[in-house]
Amino acid sequence: MAHTGANNAWVRGTNGWNAINKFHPVFPGSPCTALAWVRLSESLTDGYFSVRGAAQLNGNGRILKEIKLVGPGPVNPDHRGYNLYRLDFNSQEFSRVLVYVGLWGVGRDAWVQVDDVEITSRRNLEGDNVSNPADS
Repeated sequence: MAHTGANNAWVRGTNGWNAINKFHPVFPGSPCTALAWVRLSESLTDGYFSVRGAAQLNGNGRILKEIKLVGPGPVNPDHRGYNLYRLDFNSQEFSRVLVYVGLWGVGRDAWVQVDDVEITSRRNLEGDNVSNPADS
């Protein structure tokens, strides 16, 4: 079930780390925002919406910002059970970040649904904020 449109992404697992990942270009040293509409299973106890610096494409960069996710989350019938999560962070020295939503399986079935993800990076040009032209 999507928040909007016909499709969404999801991750489900009972054991180990399971995640949806997106590498994204950013302006180094800039204020950035990652937004995602997220729906959580009642059984979720150890989920994360996070941003890591991505000097390499291995997912092992330093955590820049994260929110711990625990189900079921607030009731939100106006948005099909999805809630908006927001990460404001500085890209520090990185020109690319890894944004992900994931969960650690703890021996029972748990899932996270994700939709309408938006990532922005702004830099100051003559006093004006501009969006990164590589935003997708």
